[in-house]
This record gives sequence, structure tokens and C-alpha cells, in this order.
Amino acid sequence: MKVSALIPTYNRRTQVLRAIDSVFAQTMPVDEIIVVDDGSTDGSAEAIRSQYGSRVKLLQQKNAGVSAARNLGIGEARGEWIAFLDSDDVWMPTKIERQFEALAALGEGFGLCFTDCVFDGNPDMKLSAFQLVGLVNVPQFGPLEDPVKFVLADRMPFWTQSLLVRRELLEGADGFDHALVLREDVDVLFRLSFRTKFCFTSEPLVRIDRNPSRSVGLCNLYSQADDRVFDSLRTLYSNWLTLPVVAGSEYERPVRELLRENYFSSAESKIRRRRLGPALREIRRMRTMGDGYASLVFTLARRKIAKLRRVSRGSQDTEGRKSIDAGPGLA
Repeated sequence: MKVSALIPTYNRRTQVLRAIDSVFAQTMPVDEIIVVDDGSTDGSAEAIRSQYGSRVKLLQQKNAGVSAARNLGIGEARGEWIAFLDSDDVWMPTKIERQFEALAALGEGFGLCFTDCVFDGNPDMKLSAFQLVGLVNVPQFGPLEDPVKFVLADRMPFWTQSLLVRRELLEGADGFDHALVLREDVDVLFRLSFRTKFCFTSEPLVRIDRNPSRSVGLCNLYSQADDRVFDSLRTLYSNWLTLPVVAGSEYERPVRELLRENYFSSAESKIRRRRLGPALREIRRMRTMGDGYASLVFTLARRKIAKLRRVSRGSQDTEGRKSIDAGPGLA
């Protein structure tokens, strides 16, 4: 079974070389390494050519985002399986070998295999990906039952950097959605949950960079409550609701709730910034889900009060900790 390792990159000259080296270090060699340079301006392409020559298939495109980069790589891949790796992360040497051992041990029908992952560079992130979602005391190899529930709960043990996926499941319209600025990987995993069985190897075989000083790029959009976050999530959940496997199923209601929550969060963000016109547009969108204006205003007010209470409790807890830490007579 041939494997294509796919690494999209943008302005990570030093990191991408380390990522490529980790693929070459695999105890079960991959059949090809594809790096898609998404318009880097830091000499990444030149460094890759100089160090690896024809051993790495280098594709270049104008900056179009990670979805476009991954889809380009998938279209050029010749392996039966695609193994994804981000350019600032690394695989442990037995990653691919263990995944094929898992596939062989578990039998037919598994089109996706993932591994546990650990996080480097941030001392506060001590738990592995599996530990974070409560996937503990599991065997070395095993199936993941009902993966869509993990996606909807936003408690996913599978990270893109650890995925090994049958290429045929990702081709054409089944690939990454260019319209999504973020969570494009979550979208693919959600759709794959209905098309194939998932399995895992419980060893932590991927190291993910989470150094606080790293360039976090799109992650900043969440903290900034950027409109692109809300727009992408609206597109994501709306698309899911159009899927025949979701309509009328047990998953339709939770997806609708995610969409409704996104509308509320978007409206609150716009009201807080005194952007009343865009906020009203979000409220009108919520009405299409069956909410009346009175109910919407009441819910927005209730959410605001609940948030103020949480902030107040947090401040009190902080002051209490300060008093305890100060010691007797020094508070």
C-alpha cells in the first residue's frame, strides 16, 4: 500500500525542513513526499530544493490558504493513502509503521487511522490529545466508535497531523473546502465520519508545536472575535445541515444548535463593538431558525447577565487566591 506524505507550508523555512526530516526518518518509508509551498516569501522553496532535490516533490502556488494547498497535493499524490503533516510539526519514527499495523490488525473497512499526539513548547499543555478528551486506558490499536459525536462535542482525539487517510476518500469535492478560513479539517473529519470507519494507535507518535512565541496566524482570529470566524462557522454548520446523512438524523439537532450558538455569539460580538447593522443581520438570520424577536432579545440579555456573573466570580476567585497567597496579616 503506497503512502504519500503531504506537507503544506507557508513561510516556515526552518520548521518545514525539520518536518521533512521526520518523514525521511520513518521506519516504514513513505513512497513520496509532497510539499506544497503556499506562496512563501522566506526562501522555503529554495531551501527544500537545495537540501532534498528530487527526493521531495515540491509544488508551488500563489498564496491561497491551507485548503487549496492540501487539495493540490491530494490531486498530485500517487499513493493509496495520504499522510498529513503540518510544516511546524514532526512525526515520531514509527508513526507510519504503527498505523499500518493497526489497519492490518483491525481488518477491512477502515479508511482513516490516527495516533495520539503530544504538544511541545508550552509547559501548560502537559496532557496528550487522547488524554484531553478522556480517551485513556485504551488498547494499542482499536476502532473509534461514532467519531461524529467527538466532532460535534468539539472534543476530538484526531489531529490532522496524525491522519492517515485513503486518498479516494479525499478526491474532488470530498476534499478541503476553500470557502472556510478555519476549521476546514473539522469539516473533512465530519464528512469522513459518515463514509468510513476510524481506527487509532494509542501511542503518541506526533509532536505538535504549541510554543507561545510561535506565529499562530489564524488562531488569532478567535481571540479577536474576527467576523471571518463567525462567517466560516456559519458556512460550516449550514453545509452540514444540507447533507442527506444529517437531515432527519440524530445529528441534525446538535448541528442546528451549533449554528444557533454561532449566530448568538456573532450578534453579541457585533453589539459589543457597536456594529448594530451587522448585529441586526445576525438576529434576522436567527429568526429563520424559528426564534421570535422577543425570545431573541431575552436570550441575548440572559447570556449577557450570565457572562457578567462569570466574570464577577472569576474576579472574586482571583482576589481570594491573592489573599491566601499573601499569608496571615498581609492580605
